[in-house]
Amino acid sequence: MLRTIVATLGLAALLSGCAKPLVDTTGPLAIRRVEVSAAPTLKADTDLLSLARQTLPSQLVGAHEGKPATLDVTLTDVHYKNPLASLLVGDANRLSALGVLRGEDGREITRFNTVTLDAGAINGIAGAVISAAQDRARVDRALARGLASTIERQIYGKTTREVMTPELAAKSAPVAAAPAAPAPAPKTLAPKAPARGAAGV
Repeated sequence: MLRTIVATLGLAALLSGCAKPLVDTTGPLAIRRVEVSAAPTLKADTDLLSLARQTLPSQLVGAHEGKPATLDVTLTDVHYKNPLASLLVGDANRLSALGVLRGEDGREITRFNTVTLDAGAINGIAGAVISAAQDRARVDRALARGLASTIERQIYGKTTREVMTPELAAKSAPVAAAPAAPAPAPKTLAPKAPARGAAGV
């Protein structure tokens, strides 16, 4: 597990710092639409998909000039900082995704993998304590914002503005069951009249 964590953190640093912007290869692109989905492997503590569906379109649609394009993003994995890994080798909250850019005709232009880290990572003993008690809702918001910024930088080499802060959808309160209708009162039968010829009649 520790090797996987170290390799992922290294990949994230490589993607964020060294790779050339995709538009250097594809030419200028103007993203007109962003679709975000989640792979079955995504096991988030909150509705991370709805958060990413807020941050990505608002950050990318209409932000750059160029050939019209669409972007499909699939959230593939989320990892929450592990106390033991944080203590031993360093760890961070991270979100992995796959992006596919397509032209107006639907043909694929290029695809790319991306990894976003929660930048507020603290390791060592303090990091282990923090990771054991961290607010996963705050983490997921930070990852959704980081994903939008990371993808824009990966495609264009820069960000155009600060990413909006997404909101988790309010959970609707359970609808109370309607009270059961009272049972009908039993009918009271009128006493039968004595038959003719009975004693005393």
